[in-house]
Amino acid sequence: MLSFCRYSLLVLFTSSGVFAQTNGVKDSVEVHRNDTIYFDFAGADVDATAKTKIHQMVADRPGDLELYIEGHTDAVGTDAANEALAEARCQAARAAMIEAGWPADKVELRYFGERKLAVPTQAKERLNRRVLLRSGLPRTYIQLTGTVRDEVGNPIPGGAIAHGTYLIDTVTADDQGKFAIWLPADDPIRLDVFARRHFIETRDIKLSVADGPPPPFDVRLKLATTGRRIDIQNLYFVGNKTKLLPGGSTALERLYHFMEYNADTRIELAGHVNQPGEPQLPGTRLHALAGARAKVVYNYLVGRGIEPERMRYRSYSNYEMVNPNPVDEREMRANRRVEIRVL
Repeated sequence: MLSFCRYSLLVLFTSSGVFAQTNGVKDSVEVHRNDTIYFDFAGADVDATAKTKIHQMVADRPGDLELYIEGHTDAVGTDAANEALAEARCQAARAAMIEAGWPADKVELRYFGERKLAVPTQAKERLNRRVLLRSGLPRTYIQLTGTVRDEVGNPIPGGAIAHGTYLIDTVTADDQGKFAIWLPADDPIRLDVFARRHFIETRDIKLSVADGPPPPFDVRLKLATTGRRIDIQNLYFVGNKTKLLPGGSTALERLYHFMEYNADTRIELAGHVNQPGEPQLPGTRLHALAGARAKVVYNYLVGRGIEPERMRYRSYSNYEMVNPNPVDEREMRANRRVEIRVL
């Protein structure tokens, strides 16, 4: 059962609440953190609870984030009075943020009076007497369209998962394999393309406004048939250890998504070592190391909720080295791997 959801570690907004979009490009804001502070009726003083949140937000400011402050009131009083009160609350929040250490030139104010009630009531309501604090970066997004295909070129339903600096987002393709996804410009993106009963294919991309609209992105996926094997990209290990090399955690995540999306698939996890020469038979340290590497992957998947009966792990020692006579670190690394084999 597919449990991918369309979710994101970012929030997109403009002052009007809609995207500014033209020709496959839109300007938005990538939000790092959201906080809300509340005010007494008719008041604009920042209380101790609000100051605690403000200090936390200032302390949690990586990079060169900007601050967007939105002021609101409840519906008691005239429109003009509430506009002025919302502005006063914004200014008070701004002063408190600057006093706590936020740069004064990195703040933008917006005030809405009673026009955006959190609780739809004409009575006094504390949840409406609020200021929203959002830290983030202005960002341009580019739309990427593509088609998921099988290995002979036929379109198939599936989808794609995008991973960026602040982004994790999943989109689903239609019955003709077509999908569209908004990606931040000038940010390296890892795109994992998937379809049921197929292996996941990973592509690294980086879009730029200067390059114009990106061409359609077509990906062909290999069918995960019984007996077929595939290397898990970047699922490599440190020499003589069961510690994954950098990139291994994302490789494990891809494998988990494959198993989650293909709930009726059973696999063997095949562990390997880099050792030219004589076969390292059962009972040797390297034979055990290959099995232990496979078990690292097995334990990860079980820990994520994949049923143990859908998997087995096995040592292939140095019997099937990709590079029998490696000459550099790249070739040795390729031997220190775990493969998946469809059962």
